[in-house]
Amino acid sequence: MKTQTLNVNLTVPLRRFVKEQVRTGRYQNENEVVRDAIRQMQQREIEQFERVFGDYPGAPQGEPTPEDEESIQASIKRHRAARRKQQAA
Repeated sequence: MKTQTLNVNLTVPLRRFVKEQVRTGRYQNENEVVRDAIRQMQQREIEQFERVFGDYPGAPQGEPTPEDEESIQASIKRHRAARRKQQAA
C-alpha cells in the first residue's frame, strides 16, 4: 500500500511513550506505533457505531460509508449547536 508522510507534534510524555514502545521491541519503529494507534481508533469507532446503531432496523451494517460518516458528522454538529444554544439561554 502506498504511504504518505505526515508530520505529527507530540507532547514529551507521548513522545517518550512511543520511543518506549520501540525500545522494548513491541514495535520495530515509531511509524508502526502511530499506525497501530490509528488502526485501533478506527476499530473503536466502528465498534461504537455498531453499538449505537446496530440494533436499529435499517441501520447500515459494517463499516460506515462516506455518506454515513457525513450524515453522522452533520447530526453531531446539529446536536452540539442545539446544546450550545440551550446553554446560552
